[in-house]
Amino acid sequence: MLKNRAFTLAEVLITIGIIGVVAALTMPSLINSYKDKQFKTAYKKAYSDIQNAFIDAIFEESLTRNQQFAVEPTKQEFGIMKEKFIVVTDCGNQISTCWGEGETIGSGSSYPTSEQSSCFIDTSGRSWCTYFDAENIFLVDTNGLKLPNKFGKDRWYFVLADEKGNRVNIASNYKKVVPFINTDQQAKGDWCHYPPCNFKSWLYQ
Repeated sequence: MLKNRAFTLAEVLITIGIIGVVAALTMPSLINSYKDKQFKTAYKKAYSDIQNAFIDAIFEESLTRNQQFAVEPTKQEFGIMKEKFIVVTDCGNQISTCWGEGETIGSGSSYPTSEQSSCFIDTSGRSWCTYFDAENIFLVDTNGLKLPNKFGKDRWYFVLADEKGNRVNIASNYKKVVPFINTDQQAKGDWCHYPPCNFKSWLYQ
């Protein structure tokens, strides 16, 4: 008759060690994948909401921009956004109340800035800002003041575009909202400091 052989303490410890190593190798990847799914879902929701915020104004042809750099049209467009959201905090240009410390965008710039940007927080806790006061680039932080505060993760930017998805600065040509950067960025650059930044694939897939 064969006797049942019990595991020795050494064998148990080796098995536990192997399990620990495997967990250590796989857990970070699983956690990052889970976070990315959350970021992607929030990005798509923000895009849908800003698209809906502008759709009536585009249809009614009530927007007035006729050049890229113009303060009053930017105020008008941002005001339309605020009308479409339930605003819980209107920060004006005191953006530190709405926009957490973290990554800014552009080549050597620090936008958004308190002097040249405006922000508000909506009822879902998202922070919305102008890039600066004269240009129609609109920023969102999908989880407000919470980390990581990085573009391509919880921060994104949108512009108004024509039918083909090209950014335009004449209101009569506005047809929809698109990402400011409409391609994925796999390498570090001015508009993606922490690659990859899935500006396109996360939105359309």
